[in-house]
Amino acid sequence: MGLDRRSFISLVTGGVVGSLFTPVVWKSLDDVSVWTQNWPWVPRLNYGEEVKVPALCKLGADAYGIKVKTVAGKPVGAEGNPDHPLSLGGICPLGAASVQLLYSPSRVKNPKVKDGDKFKDISWEEAENLLVEKLKAAGSSVAMISGDETGSVSDVLAGLVGKAGSDKAFFMPGESAPAAAALAMLGGDGQVGYDIENASHVLLLGADALGSWGNVARNGRAFSASRDKKIKYVYVGPAQNGTSAVGDVWVPCNAGTEPILALGLASVILKEGRDRSTWPGYANFAKFLEAHYKPEQVSALTGVSAEVIKGLALDLIKAGRPLVLAASESGQGLGAMEAVAGMYVNMLLERINVVGGVRVLPWAPKVVQAAASKKALLGNDLAAFLSTVADGGSDAPAVLLVHSANPAYAMPNLAKAQAAIDKAGFVVSFSPFMDETATMADLIMPDCYAFERLDDAYSPYGSGQPNYTVAAAVIKPVFDTKPAGDVLLSVAAKAGLDLGFEKFEDVVKAKAEALGAEMDSLLEGTPWIGKEYPAQDLALWTKPMQEIPVASADGKSLALSAVTRLKIGSAKIATPPFGTNAIRFNEMFGNDMYVLVNGATAKNLGLKKDDLVKLANAGGECKARVGIFEGVMNDTVVAPLGFGHTAWDGFSRGKGDNVFKLLTAEVEAKTGISRLGAVRVTVSKA
Repeated sequence: MGLDRRSFISLVTGGVVGSLFTPVVWKSLDDVSVWTQNWPWVPRLNYGEEVKVPALCKLGADAYGIKVKTVAGKPVGAEGNPDHPLSLGGICPLGAASVQLLYSPSRVKNPKVKDGDKFKDISWEEAENLLVEKLKAAGSSVAMISGDETGSVSDVLAGLVGKAGSDKAFFMPGESAPAAAALAMLGGDGQVGYDIENASHVLLLGADALGSWGNVARNGRAFSASRDKKIKYVYVGPAQNGTSAVGDVWVPCNAGTEPILALGLASVILKEGRDRSTWPGYANFAKFLEAHYKPEQVSALTGVSAEVIKGLALDLIKAGRPLVLAASESGQGLGAMEAVAGMYVNMLLERINVVGGVRVLPWAPKVVQAAASKKALLGNDLAAFLSTVADGGSDAPAVLLVHSANPAYAMPNLAKAQAAIDKAGFVVSFSPFMDETATMADLIMPDCYAFERLDDAYSPYGSGQPNYTVAAAVIKPVFDTKPAGDVLLSVAAKAGLDLGFEKFEDVVKAKAEALGAEMDSLLEGTPWIGKEYPAQDLALWTKPMQEIPVASADGKSLALSAVTRLKIGSAKIATPPFGTNAIRFNEMFGNDMYVLVNGATAKNLGLKKDDLVKLANAGGECKARVGIFEGVMNDTVVAPLGFGHTAWDGFSRGKGDNVFKLLTAEVEAKTGISRLGAVRVTVSKA
C-alpha cells in the first residue's frame, strides 16, 4: 500500500521535520551568529536577569503558546511552551524566528499617510482623526479583512463594521471555513477540531500536518510521540514532504484529488461492517456513491489503485480510534463539497465527538455585540467578494480596514484581489510591517508587534479541545506603534460607533469572564481548557452532494501542488532572516526559486535540472528553476508558497516568485462558497 517509511525516508531532501521538534532548528548556528552580527538593526543586549515569559505565536495559520526568553527585560529568543496544549514544548520555524521580527527593518515605526506615490509621517492624533473623518463620510460602505480568526481584535474590527451598518466582514481563506460549512451540511453546528493525540490511526488526505495544517507545533509533538503510543500515520498526497517523511506510509495521489479518494473510502466503508441503512440520508448517499465513486472510478481520477483504496478503508475500519484529516496541500482551504467528503468518512466510522476523533467545539462567546459571530464571519466569502468588486459587479467599499492579513500578496485570483483593493476608496493597514497591502494603503496605523501588546486566542482551527490563551506584553513598544484593538475602540467612539468598551483589555476580560476563566491565571500563562462539546444530530444527506470537479490531464499542462514551508514564510509573514539561512541550495539559486518535477515529467517537457522555466495559467505566471525529485508524481509540479515578495525588506524582497498568482478560486454551484480547486499550469523554458 504505497511506499513505507523505511523505503523512502532517505529520499526526502527537506529539513522541515526537525524544525518542529528541536530548540535549535538549523545546522550551523555558529555561522548564523557570525552572519548576523553585522546586521545594523540587531539589538545589542544588556547583561541582566534572564526570564522566560509566556507569549503567543500567530505568525502562521494557527496560534499557540511559546515562551520568550528575556535578558534585562529585552527579548532574546523564543522556545516552545511545554505547558501549553497547542505547543507541548514544540515550536515552528516562524516561532523560532519571532524575536528577530521584533527588530526587523520592515517594521513600520509610526503612522503614515499616502502622499502621492510615497508616504509621509503623521502623528497618532492626526491618523485617528483622519480615519474618523473617513468613517463618518463612508456610512455603511465599510469592509474589513482579518487574518486572525482566534483573537478579539477581529471581534472589535467586526463590531466597528457592524455598527456602521455593513456586513462586509471577512477572514482570509483557510481550512476552518470549509470545515464549518461541511459540518453544517451534515446538520451540525460548531467549530471543527481534531483529537489527534488520542487517535490510533491517522489518515492525512492532503493535510500537511507538519507544514500547513492545523496546530503545526502540536502536531509535531504528536508525531514525535507516535512510536511510543503506536499511532499509525498515513499521508496521502502528490509528493513526499516533511509530514510523509515521519509518517508510516506515503500514498501517492494526484494533486487536488484527495477529497475524491475520501469518497472512494466512504464507498467501501458503507458496504463493510455494520448496517447503516437506518441512518438519516443513507439511501441518497449510498446511491450517490454507487453512481460516481466506486473504487474503480475513484482510482481512475486519483491515480490510487482500487486495491489500495480498499486497503486504506479496511485499515480505518479495523483501527481502534481512526481519524481522517482532509485539507488542501497548501493549507489555503478546500471547497465545502471537498471538506464534507472527509467528514463523511469520520461520520461513517462513528468518530464524531469521541476521544481520538473529530471534536465539535463550541463557538467563542460573543462579547462585542455589534460584531458578526465567528460562524457568520467564516461564512463570508472574501475571494468571491474581491473578485466581484474587481469585475464591477459590486461597489468597492469607501473604507477598507485590513488587520493581521496581507490580501495584496496571499489571495487566490490575486490579480483581481489587488484590483479590488486598488478600487477601495480609502485603505487602512494595521500591519506592524511594510507588507504588500500596507504599500497599497492610504493610511498605515501600525499595530504593535506580538510581544508589545496584550493578545488572545480562542481555539485555533484543529484544536482538539476548547481553549483560550491570553498573553500580556513582553516589552514596551520599540517604535511609535499602538495596539490595534485600542486604536479601533478609540476611533469607533469618536466616529459615533461606540462598541461598549473603552480599552481592549476590557474586551479580553469580558471574554474570559464569559468562558468562566480567571484573568489573572490567564495572564500568568495558564490557558483555559474547556470540557464541553456541543451534541450533534448529523445526517448523511441534509444537503445534496455534487460531484467534485477534476482538472483532467491534457498532455500540455501539469497539476500544480502549491506547498507551504514555514521557514520560507506564511500568508502573513515574509521570510525572516533566520529563514534565509535555512533555505537550501535545492530550494533557491541566486534569486530564483526551485519547483520540483520527477525525471520522467522533466524528460517529457524537454527540461533538465536548473533550467529556468515559466509556470503559467489564466491567473498569471511565475518564473522558477527546475529541480528533479523522484518523490513527485507524474504530471505534477510542486511549487513553494512564500516567495516573490515586492515589499518587506532585503532579506525577502525579490526572492523567487509569488505562486499565489497561479491559484484560482471559483464558486461552488451547490453551496455558493468559493473553492480553491486543483490548478493546472503550463511549464515552458523561460
